[in-house]
Amino acid sequence: GITLLMATLGIAYLLEGAGQMLFGNDIYKIDIGLPKDPMFLFEQTFEGGLLVSKEDLYAALIAAALVAGLSLFFQKTATGRALRAVADDHQAAQSIGIPLSRIWVIVWSVAGFVALVAGMIWGSKLGVQFSLSLVALKALPVVILGGLTSVPGAIVGGLLIGVGEKLSEAYLGPALGGGIEYWFGYVLVLGVLLVRPQGLFGEKIIDRV
Repeated sequence: GITLLMATLGIAYLLEGAGQMLFGNDIYKIDIGLPKDPMFLFEQTFEGGLLVSKEDLYAALIAAALVAGLSLFFQKTATGRALRAVADDHQAAQSIGIPLSRIWVIVWSVAGFVALVAGMIWGSKLGVQFSLSLVALKALPVVILGGLTSVPGAIVGGLLIGVGEKLSEAYLGPALGGGIEYWFGYVLVLGVLLVRPQGLFGEKIIDRV
């Protein structure tokens, strides 16, 4: 599994470099209709309120809808349960009649759809560019922190890393020269892995020999 992960990252960098050689490094604008003007929240709660981008708010709502929909799909449908069975042990799943070829098609279709939505949202926010892949890598510490087998863990992990990045930049940035939010998530995950390798909500794996 680790070999496949590293090979995937290596091929991704190769394709990205080849793409920049063929198509250039220009940033292209994409408009999917998300409002970009800011808004103030909780003005009555504390002075000045909280400045929030409407685009970020809509993106968060879309992400929440996707998480809720995928959770229901994996928990409540026969196909979703088959996907979970294949993820746990594809040989055992195949032995009880689950067609692996159809499951792989569904897995990649769902993953491609989620990646498409995420790419459109980030492309609307930052422009269509090759460096968007670096933004996608932020998902790696999120899922590792929450636990690879837990959807609620991914939500909690995302909130912890997102809030931690901003707080660390605000309070530790001036002392350390700034730029903390770019590596804070990876350092946090490294510390958690030393104590709890399966993540905060992941299932503990016991190997019997």
